[in-house]
Amino acid sequence: MEITEQIKVNQLLQEFPQLQAVLIALNPKFEKLKNPILRRTIGSVATIKQAAIVAEMAPLALVNHLREAVGQLVLEETNE
Repeated sequence: MEITEQIKVNQLLQEFPQLQAVLIALNPKFEKLKNPILRRTIGSVATIKQAAIVAEMAPLALVNHLREAVGQLVLEETNE
């Protein structure tokens, strides 16, 4: 699976469970992912982009950090 801003948080963590620790280390707001009920409910509707906004992070920066953590190439910013 290629990590993009549109991927749901729960889908990401099912594919790459090791990224839960990466997210928590990046921002304390991601501690909530440790709660399995919150992870299933919020994680099934929230995208990586939405999670980044809640954590007051740039979505592309979060995506690229996650991509690097699993060995995917980083994405370049586009001017759209």
